[in-house]
Amino acid sequence: MREQVALPEFERVPQLTAQQAVALWKDNRSRLADDHLSERVAVTGRPAHMKIELTNFCNLACPMCPHDQMEREVGYMKPELFRRIIDMSAPQLEFAYLHHLGESLFHGKIGELIQYGRGKGVAMGLSTNATYLDHRKARVLLDSGLDFLVISMDGASPDTYARIRVGGDFATTLDNVRAFFELKRQIPNHLTVVVQMIVTDANRQEVAPFAKLWAQTGAQVMIKEARDWAGQVKLLKLGKHTPPPIEHSPCKMLWTELTVLWDGTVVPCANVYEKQNVLGDLSRQTLDEVWNGEPMKAIRRAHVEDEVGGVEVCGTCPRHRFDHPNFVAFDQLTQRMRNYVRTDGNDLTPRPGLS
Repeated sequence: MREQVALPEFERVPQLTAQQAVALWKDNRSRLADDHLSERVAVTGRPAHMKIELTNFCNLACPMCPHDQMEREVGYMKPELFRRIIDMSAPQLEFAYLHHLGESLFHGKIGELIQYGRGKGVAMGLSTNATYLDHRKARVLLDSGLDFLVISMDGASPDTYARIRVGGDFATTLDNVRAFFELKRQIPNHLTVVVQMIVTDANRQEVAPFAKLWAQTGAQVMIKEARDWAGQVKLLKLGKHTPPPIEHSPCKMLWTELTVLWDGTVVPCANVYEKQNVLGDLSRQTLDEVWNGEPMKAIRRAHVEDEVGGVEVCGTCPRHRFDHPNFVAFDQLTQRMRNYVRTDGNDLTPRPGLS
């Protein structure tokens, strides 16, 4: 194991051409891949991907989500904190997913925040349950420059939807999504939209009807396996579920991305929904202080030594394999598209996914 002591300073370039940005991103991804291969716990690259939680408030209570188990305070990210995070992360940050443990459409400034991130060259993604996707919010998203949107419906009938999206109304949400697609056809935009079903025993019988329902609108359809949040969601809530085999190499996530909670608290990955494995606080620390701080280096070291049993969340997680050539070859928005957008519409095999 080698640890880098002197870390290079990254220039803050206020404006980059598209060609310069692509070259910079690829160089950063190459650094991250080499850092992982070399088992450096202090890395020379910077985060290529971030999950930024605009809020942890949600109006639904879905059985595959740990929201009802969450104990931390509910709140909304302040716009000035969001701008600070983006400013510190650009230009190496390629993609920000503005979602973690809440419904981001309830954030009153969501359009402005997406526009700000896009203005700094960061691709923006979002996931929504669409219950609040009325005409006004639809217009905000389409005008914002959003790059990627996941709409989670999870049922093709009112009864199934009610069992999965507890607290939502199927007819209203269906109307919202159909109206959104109609508005999308009217307004110039580059937004890629995926309608998603998270598969559990409660809706498995509706996979084909779900795909047929949304194929009629021309939407991309994603059939995704339910995940147990690294063993934190009880398996009986999900039905039949076989966790993937444990990956004994260091988890990819610790070398490529971060998750930022609404108050600026930083945790290692999308499986951490409480204030566990806290790496720092971006409301008062710099990104570099957190990214290569002692808490992060300690968790990376535990993964390098394959001694994660005592690390919260990591100890019950199968970990995520790092495909180095694939990671270097494609930017993070393209990676997201490749994971979600199907080229074979007849293939309805559920895919794994973190978010």
